[in-house]
Amino acid sequence: MTKRKQSQSLRQIINCDLMKLTATPKSHFSRKIRLLLDHLGLPYQLDDPGNVADIDKEIFGGNPLMSVPVLSDRQQVVFESDNIARYLVRKFDPKDTYDVLTENAELLNLRAVMNGIMENDVKLILSARTGMEPDDYPYFQKAKQVIIAGLVWLEKRGQCFAENEITYTDFHLISMWDHLRFYDFVELDFPLLLSATEKLSQSNLVRRSAPQS
Repeated sequence: MTKRKQSQSLRQIINCDLMKLTATPKSHFSRKIRLLLDHLGLPYQLDDPGNVADIDKEIFGGNPLMSVPVLSDRQQVVFESDNIARYLVRKFDPKDTYDVLTENAELLNLRAVMNGIMENDVKLILSARTGMEPDDYPYFQKAKQVIIAGLVWLEKRGQCFAENEITYTDFHLISMWDHLRFYDFVELDFPLLLSATEKLSQSNLVRRSAPQS
């Protein structure tokens, strides 16, 4: 039995209470988890905290960092996207269908760079929301340059994405790319990354969590 068929069997046999994912619809970090939940066929309730600039840990599922995503599974609360992914796989997907628990250093580096790009993307968004022009401040200038340098680095390794079956590394890519395209802070002239994301976006499961206007 293939890993994908095992995943389909998993969807049929899991009997669990509805989990709650505290996340904003446009959050790229949250989307990684939404993609994982959707591909595993795990039902969940999306709890949108609204304005992520609010200072109220309770609307963030009790997360003292006041950020998303946060997973609530009965009495268990899990913070941070990759921690949540590991929790979900260890509990519901022992075959690790989407390679969440990989120890491959190259894949972990790819994910680290994409997470870093997403973190710096958030800095630019917050600067814009507070009326600060990014080009006027070295802190935000560096954030933009980190995004560009990260994309250049990823483009050189573009063949690593969307090769055969979709993986958690691909979830990183599509979440990062669609978010960058939605907010349009940098030019996305990276043909290998574009080709990979277009291939991934052919899936209905991927398209349904894409950021909307």
